[in-house]
Amino acid sequence: MLKIDKSKVDFLVTASMVQEVKDILARDFPRIAEIVKEVHKRGLEKVYFVACGSPLSAAATTKQLFERYSDIPCEAYSGWNFLNTNPKKLDDKCLVIGISQYGKTEEVSQSLELARSKGAYTVSVTKNAENPISAFSDTTIDYHAECIWEAHLLIGYAFAIEIIQRTQPNPEIALIHEQIFKLPPLLEKLVNSCETQGELLGEKASKWPFIYTVAGGILNPLAYKEGVITLMEFTWTHGCALDSAEFRHGPLEMVEDGVPYVFLLGTDESRQTTERALNFVKKYTKDVIVFDYATVGEALHPMLAPMVLFVPLEWFYYYLSIYKDHNPDDRRYYGGIVEY
Repeated sequence: MLKIDKSKVDFLVTASMVQEVKDILARDFPRIAEIVKEVHKRGLEKVYFVACGSPLSAAATTKQLFERYSDIPCEAYSGWNFLNTNPKKLDDKCLVIGISQYGKTEEVSQSLELARSKGAYTVSVTKNAENPISAFSDTTIDYHAECIWEAHLLIGYAFAIEIIQRTQPNPEIALIHEQIFKLPPLLEKLVNSCETQGELLGEKASKWPFIYTVAGGILNPLAYKEGVITLMEFTWTHGCALDSAEFRHGPLEMVEDGVPYVFLLGTDESRQTTERALNFVKKYTKDVIVFDYATVGEALHPMLAPMVLFVPLEWFYYYLSIYKDHNPDDRRYYGGIVEY
């Protein structure tokens, strides 16, 4: 096990997370409400999120709110896909939101530039307003946070909530809006209570050369973020994310003793589908770890699961990396170390 001062590891953002969430709720939610008020006057017809990596997974999560509770279509694009596809519907009735922590992701900036040239209202979401991406948007939400998963989800949800409530008021969206303000004390509780379990599970999983991560519904984007992005970039573990709705069609054949799985269980309608896959897997292998929103979510709305489950997952992946003798902050290629 790697000996390291976890307070100096950038990957582990639990220490600052709770205050950052409080600040975003208090400072940025009203700012977003004003932006949506302005966009609504233009006759909003479509929303695009453009991002890469973890921010794209957060955008794909937000997209599900639009799909479930609104007639306004929403798409979540990776930057190059947005530029290469060049959606036909891109005009002054569109809202395009580009997300980049440091504002240096070239394909996101170029996407905002393209969208603005077509008349779309553009918003950059980034850590600081001085970041390069701000120059390519009509306005910027600068959230001043390190915990990008929570920041990007909260900001995406704020846009969805405000847009849906202005166009098609919905009691479910109103409930999500109400309960999202209950997150800080729950997140703080989990930060302080999940480390021990995270260390035990991290040690267990460190013996696995690869991991399949399975989820459904609102947790699918989080499964990709953790089961692919985090596993590969931060823990140097081979990973693959699987949709539980498709588990029977292909992945089923690879279940056997010694094949490891991480399951994310939500409380939305996808739960029974994911449990079906989980119950099958448990018949053939003991190498299974389950993170269940029902046990930690304190009965909050199912759509808040991605924000809550992030905390036990953060501890788990941190210790997985440490038990593999790898500092999760170390990279071989990412961040300009090697030209890509």
